[in-house]
Amino acid sequence: MERDEYVSLSVEYFKGKMSIADLAIEIERKVALHVDRIDLLADERVMLIANHPKAHPELSIPAELIAGLKGGNSRNFPDFWFPIVRQMMLKKAMGRRFFTIGYDIGWKTAMQEMGHFLIRHEGNGRCQEIISRLGKADCSVAIFPEGGARNMETFRSGFFYIACELGIRKLAVCKFSSELTLNGPNSLRLIKLEDIGCIADSVKEFIDFQRRSIVAA
Repeated sequence: MERDEYVSLSVEYFKGKMSIADLAIEIERKVALHVDRIDLLADERVMLIANHPKAHPELSIPAELIAGLKGGNSRNFPDFWFPIVRQMMLKKAMGRRFFTIGYDIGWKTAMQEMGHFLIRHEGNGRCQEIISRLGKADCSVAIFPEGGARNMETFRSGFFYIACELGIRKLAVCKFSSELTLNGPNSLRLIKLEDIGCIADSVKEFIDFQRRSIVAA
């Protein structure tokens, strides 16, 4: 897909002339997406953890073309890396309703329509925010555990705590290709699918015990 066509279609979406579903259909026709499917688990809640893929500059949409649309440019970025390609790959992988945990980078409405669950950029309690707001939602969750870590070889462990509290018992470890592009091979590969049920139940019991102890004290 040529960048001019990609930008044109994206702007049509931002202007409300095209739905997010129709935009995904148009892009998928011309952008190569290779995805290992884990949708055999479509009836179960899954937590997918993966590296946060980089995006080629051709995926960005100049801010001046979409200023004031879909929530506006609340953080005053010069452009918007439109993560529809990444979201399309996650959807193909999971085969069911899901949310991607992320931060509001502006254009909040667009991000939410693409399936982002937006949390605060800073401060404590973000794991609990996710748990309290997604506790009753019948959905899977995608998360990038290296987010915010200075050492990119270290994953934050909050994703496991979130999975335990949400009752998620399947953990899919996946890897995106290093850079997402319009013309190159984009891939999302399943590395391992782990049943964490026994461990998660024990951790959940421990968390509940500590919570009751604090309340009773």
